Amino acid sequence: MSKWFYPVSWSLQLAGGVVLFGVAAVLEALVLHSYLGLLWLALLLAFALEALKVLVIVVHRFLVEQRTVRYPVSVRTIVQVFRLTLVLLSAACSLMFLAERLDRPHLAAVRAADLSSIERRYVEDSKAARAEHQARAQAALAALDASERRQHAALAQRYLSTINELEAKLDAEMDNTGTGGGFIGPRYRALEQRLADEKTAYQAARTKLEQAIAANRAALMERLQREQHAALADLQQTRDSRSAFIRASDYQNDERVEHALARAFVNTLGAVISQPPGTLQFVFVFALFISLLIELGIWVSFEHLTLARLPVFEAHHRAELFADGKAVETDSALRGFEQERAFAEEKARRARRGIQDLLDDMEFDKIAEHPTRRRSQAK
Repeated sequence: MSKWFYPVSWSLQLAGGVVLFGVAAVLEALVLHSYLGLLWLALLLAFALEALKVLVIVVHRFLVEQRTVRYPVSVRTIVQVFRLTLVLLSAACSLMFLAERLDRPHLAAVRAADLSSIERRYVEDSKAARAEHQARAQAALAALDASERRQHAALAQRYLSTINELEAKLDAEMDNTGTGGGFIGPRYRALEQRLADEKTAYQAARTKLEQAIAANRAALMERLQREQHAALADLQQTRDSRSAFIRASDYQNDERVEHALARAFVNTLGAVISQPPGTLQFVFVFALFISLLIELGIWVSFEHLTLARLPVFEAHHRAELFADGKAVETDSALRGFEQERAFAEEKARRARRGIQDLLDDMEFDKIAEHPTRRRSQAK
């Protein structure tokens, strides 16, 4: 079992750590992309920071546990601060990403639906107001027409009966001829004058009535138009105020915009405890929990792998240090041998040069002594 348990467990931990590393890097890249605006820069920065975080976990644990070289406290503190900063950055990015997905995810759709409902209601109310105005206008005009007919009838009754009576009397007077055969006399002229005056008065009354009717009709149409404009303006103002309220509203505690699972969980808590948290508080805690879980998963995976393989790493490290030391010693010894050989060669070269110089001097002395001997033998 031990032959395959440790390799399999290490492989699974490595796979889990790599997966969590990729998830954290992608979440961080998405959040950074929303701030930086450049996808390639966000991806490069996110994966570089996440890779540094993993490398710092491995190298820091190795340097803490090994005893071959000294790991200064100042460097260790800087590394710990750097690790904490990377973890906080990754956790913050994960928290922002998850909170953006869980905090009122249906807000835009519900707001658009509410605005559309307000606009639809405004259109329907406007149509109803116009139809009501048209019905009221028709009723008012019908009443005005009936009033005009009554006024015309009253005016006709007032004047036409007298005019008809005067015309009848005038016709009867035309039949009343005198001794001279004529019918135009003082009585006829008086009746004719009265008839003319009555017709003039009737025409003047009709003209005045028509003017009054026209003025009343114009005033009625103006009043109806003003009422219609006022009603439509009130509807438009109501629509604008409701739309502005919808746009400014954050839809807090509105179940329509909340995440269904988050709302169900909070409702379940409400059935168990007296004061359950709000949906926003639950979203914050849940997103923070997931982000910290990702960071702890990465830390645990690579920390365990480092601790499990630490003896091997340290053995390799010592072997490499020993090999490097021996290589340096060998190189130093070879350089010493090279220097000694060069010194010996230089010394031998100088000795040969000295001997050669001595031989040259002796040869010169022999040459110088040879003519002197010849002269001595000649004498």
